[in-house]
Amino acid sequence: MKKDNGLYRLVYEYYEARILLGCYTCGDKLPSIPKISDIFHLAPTTIRSALSMLEQEELIKVDARKAAVVTYDLSPGQMKKNAAEYFIPRREGILGISQSGSYLLEPLWKEGLRKWDDNDWESLRRGIMDPSLNMVSIPVEFYLLAVGALDNRLAMNLLWETVRYLRFPYLTNGMETLTGRKELAGFSREETIEALRAEAAHSYGRSLQALFAFMDEMSLDPGLKDAAPIPFHWNIYRQRPQLRYSFASLLIRKILKGTYPQGTYLPSLPQLVDRYGIPLMTVRRTLGLLEELGMTRSYHGKGTLVCMEPADIDLSRSSIREGIRLYVESLQLLHLTVQNIFLCTWESADPAKRTALIRHFLFLQSEEKSYLCFEACLTFIEDHCPLSTVRECYGSIKVLMVWKYPLILSRLKNRSLHAEYRDCVSRLTSFLQEERPEMFSSELKHLWEQEEQQVRAFLS
Repeated sequence: MKKDNGLYRLVYEYYEARILLGCYTCGDKLPSIPKISDIFHLAPTTIRSALSMLEQEELIKVDARKAAVVTYDLSPGQMKKNAAEYFIPRREGILGISQSGSYLLEPLWKEGLRKWDDNDWESLRRGIMDPSLNMVSIPVEFYLLAVGALDNRLAMNLLWETVRYLRFPYLTNGMETLTGRKELAGFSREETIEALRAEAAHSYGRSLQALFAFMDEMSLDPGLKDAAPIPFHWNIYRQRPQLRYSFASLLIRKILKGTYPQGTYLPSLPQLVDRYGIPLMTVRRTLGLLEELGMTRSYHGKGTLVCMEPADIDLSRSSIREGIRLYVESLQLLHLTVQNIFLCTWESADPAKRTALIRHFLFLQSEEKSYLCFEACLTFIEDHCPLSTVRECYGSIKVLMVWKYPLILSRLKNRSLHAEYRDCVSRLTSFLQEERPEMFSSELKHLWEQEEQQVRAFLS
């Protein structure tokens, strides 16, 4: 499976949207490769890959010595059709992102803003004075800079994926209603933040209202109203193949839950291939990864033994580093967002679902598996949160979080996983039994923040 970190698609989809939806017309020139590279903060080779894709789609003509030229000839009728074909299937997904923003994205940019330094403010000032440096509106650029201050690639990945899906932030230069650039550049930091926040809310609401009115109109077309929905999917950018990590995550979770108990052997290679539909080479590499993490040990002629032993994890290996990075960054996303998201989920869940979560917590403690209660929280949110974008994102984070177990085993040495979490899980259970979800969500936030700090200290 080829690796795909998804970055070239940011450039490709940006210019694809602007060409298909009329921001560029036939004969217009795109910026030069160095200019696009500066705008997106990406390497020229990544830009060339994106332009090559656009050329394959017959949208532009690339000349090695000149700027690429738009070759797509767009009529007004075709522009409306292009827009309708993109947006109508994504109607519910766009609505879901809008409803989830205050729960999922706002805590990230607010925390990032607290970390801003003089360089971040200077980047924003340059963008205000020269909007041509930005591929999205100034208010959206403000949010990108704010989240970027977290130094969390997973958070930036999430923000970019929502912008890619929405698409309409690509279609404006963003200064239509914003205070004049020179005046804004003279504002204090607090005044700038307030002006950009107000403009972002105003322009987003205005764009959303116009977009839904357009979709209502175009949905009357029989060929469009029954279009199959395309939900939002969080594509996580990786430097390594996705499938091996997903399969490793699945096997670790099955080991922890007792499907493949400690001291038993995993199914044979052919059985794993048949059962999970994974190529043989990927299965081999996944088992090698699990052995490096101390979760299994392979014996020639016997198979792969489940052992869950503390391992001397080789942090110099890129495959290990990336999995750990995504886990640590997931912890930060969780402790910044979980408090209100859990409360929203708890309040919307029916009493039977709440009771089931409490019983599951009690069961896991009786089985001396208190460490699985955190995954149970993520599953509860993934299954019952009324916000579709939150369900998608927390489901993806749950997969990334399994890297905690080999790391914690390595940190604890021979101490019990259950004992490590027994007391805090007992407190969490009591909060739910006493119908104090606010205390539960606050404690959960604190625990994940504490775990992030412990892991970073352990890795340093």
